[in-house]
Order: sequence, then C-alpha cells, then structure tokens
Amino acid sequence: VKLIKRGAVVYGWWGRSVKSKHMAQKELPTLAGHKLRTRKRDEKVKYDPGSFCVQLVAGINKAEGNLEDVSKYLDQANSSLDYRRYAEPLLDILVAGGMLAPGGKIDEVSRANVCVFTAQPTVQSVQGHLMVVVKLLRRYKYLQKSLQEDMKKILKFLKAFGQQELECLAIFTALCLEESLVSAAVISSLYIEALVKEGLSLKFATLMFKTWVDRAGMAAVSTALKKAQLEAKLVELMPYAKQTKEGFEQHFRAAGLESLVKFHLAQQNAAVKKRLIEEVKERLSSDAAEEEIIECCQQYMPAQLNDIDVTVLLWRAIMSAVEWNKKEELVAEQALKHLKVHCPLFLNFTQTGSAQLYLLIKMQEFCYDNMNFMKVFHKIVLLFYKHEVLSEQAILKWYYEAHSSKGKSVFLKQMKKMVDWLETAEEESETEESSAATMQ
Repeated sequence: VKLIKRGAVVYGWWGRSVKSKHMAQKELPTLAGHKLRTRKRDEKVKYDPGSFCVQLVAGINKAEGNLEDVSKYLDQANSSLDYRRYAEPLLDILVAGGMLAPGGKIDEVSRANVCVFTAQPTVQSVQGHLMVVVKLLRRYKYLQKSLQEDMKKILKFLKAFGQQELECLAIFTALCLEESLVSAAVISSLYIEALVKEGLSLKFATLMFKTWVDRAGMAAVSTALKKAQLEAKLVELMPYAKQTKEGFEQHFRAAGLESLVKFHLAQQNAAVKKRLIEEVKERLSSDAAEEEIIECCQQYMPAQLNDIDVTVLLWRAIMSAVEWNKKEELVAEQALKHLKVHCPLFLNFTQTGSAQLYLLIKMQEFCYDNMNFMKVFHKIVLLFYKHEVLSEQAILKWYYEAHSSKGKSVFLKQMKKMVDWLETAEEESETEESSAATMQ
C-alpha cells in the first residue's frame, strides 16, 4: 500500500489519514484535579411535596378567607412553586385543605383555612371555591387532567371525611361535572365494595346527582353517563340487599330524581332488548326449533317486555340473521323465502292490532334504510297477510293514519293496489251480510 507523508500526518492512496501504531497507542492529555460542572438544566431537584405544601398553605392562609385574594396568590405563585410537578398536592389542598395520605387522612401540619371542605354545604358557597379552581385551570390548562385523576383518588376516601365534608365534596363533584372540568368516569370510584356496603356511595351519589340534574338537566347527565359507560351500572351504587329495580326506584323517587329513575328504566329495558335479540339470533344460527325460540321470548313477558317489544325485536333479529344478496332483483326472492319460514313465529306475538301496526312501521323503516328492499315492502306485507301475521284492519290503519314518514310516497304507492283490493273485498262482504239479513 502506497502511503504519502505530509508533515505529521500520513495519507493513504485513497486520500484519508492513517494513524500509525505509535499514534494509536499515545494517550490523550488530561487535566488532573479538574472538576467538571453539570449544566443547571441537568441537575435533578429533589421531589419535596412537604415543602411545597408548607409554602402554598402559608400563601393561601394569608388571604384570610378572601377567595379573590386566594386566586390572585395562586396565579402569581407558579413562578416560585412548580404546579406541573406538584399538581396532586396542589389540588389536594384546594379541595381538602391539605395533602391526603393513603386512606384519605389530611395532613394537619400544613392545613389551609380555605378549601372546598371549609365551605358551607350549599351550591352557592361551594361554587365560590369552584371558581378558584376554574380560574387556575384556565391559566394552567395542564392541571385539568390532574384534576380528573385527583378527584378519582379523593372519591375513594369517602370513609375518611366528615358529614359536612362529604356534602361539600358531592356538590363540588356535581359542579365539576356540570362545567366539564372532569368526566363522569370519576364516579367509578364510588363502586368500591366497602363504600357500597356501608351506603356511603349511595348517600354521596344521591346529593351529587340531585345537584347535577337540577343544574345541567337530565339530557346532559345521561350523555355524560353513556360516554363513561356507566348508564347500566347505576343500580350498583345501592347496598347489595337493595340492588333491585324496586329499591332503586323507591330511593331516587323519594330524593326527587324521577328523571334519573326514568333514565335508569330505559337503560335496563334497552339491555333486556339487546339480550333477547342476541339469544334469538343465537338460536336461529343453530337452527333451533320454533318452540324453543317462542319459549325464549316468553321468558321476558310480561314483566320486562310486552308483545309489541317482542314482535319488533323478532323482526330485527330475523332480518339481521341473514347476509342479504346485494342484487336488488334477487333479494326479494331471498327475503320472502326467509320470512315465510318464520311466519308461525311472528303469529305467536302479533295477536293485537298494536303489535301488527308497530311491525308494519318497522318493516317500512327497514325497507327504507336498506335500499335493496325498497321494492319488496308490499310483497312482504302480502306474505304476512296471507299467513295471518297482519290483519286487514292493521294494514288499512297503517295506510291511512299510522305510516312512517320514511319513504312515505314510495310505499303508499306500492300498497295502493292491495288496499283497494282489501276495501273492495270488505264492501262485498258487507253487501253479502246485508242481503242475508234481508232474506231472514
């Protein structure tokens, strides 16, 4: 290999410098006794929530109960106190007056004289303390996530608080939910077994829901509960011996929460309907006997579902049990063949005019929502009429009075010929009866 030496550096023929063996072994110079300094940003500051609480509480107590002065102090104190790092003790102090130990015991060493727990158990009084938190969250938005987690934690410690503190906390929780400062997921902390067993969960939830519903309305409350997937679990707030439909209704009606009772019943009813549809579909997929499906449906009657409910649910289950042909010209034959098999099943639950009418409306809506069935509606009606699932009276009432607005013009046009035929047959029957009466 050809090497070229230029001064103290040796180059190879490819142009890069080459270190000699002697150069590689040569040690680099060091500065003996020199101490390297760490950058300030790399220095780790010890986590010291105790000192933080002492400073924060001292500043809050200087306000002497004036909430405006407390807000001003909190706004200015972030320059010396790290709210991001000490978010949990900060929120503990604003709610409970001191840092909470495991189990909910409040630190008495540094106790604030202004917090949610020191308010009067009224909406007006607690709302003043809420505004302190709201102003802080508007300035330091990262604290909102911390509030959600802290409220979850605080609600687990209900056993550690006194009566007035519990009432203030329930009202404060309701106001936070109303203002969307926290989500309804915080309520999940109330399902702890010990709290439910002692009735603390129910007592707390009653005041919380009363305040929340009165201020926000049941529509907003129901939306929040559904978002947190708690809509079907309300009864689990009751002590185990009272976790019944009757027990729930009696307690919350007495508390003036009729709207919550209606919401709960609607959710329970929806859960029952969902369960029935799943059971019917399961039996249909396994080709169960008609008697078995009828027995399955009758288990829910009349205590939970009536004949209208069952008829509509049967329609939904039967129509969702098939993968329909995507070609419009083939789906009619497929639908009529499929429904003909189940006509005896429908016949068991369409003995009243109301059940037949609701079935017609659901059929209309299904055909409208599934475009391939738009031209099949009148054929299905005729099939059900021939098998006595639908009566002449129900069809005429649907045609003239009770039809849905969905696809109204299309379906009424389809049914006109059949309706004319039914009316003609009815007139002929009346004429025959009149002639027979005259002869007698």
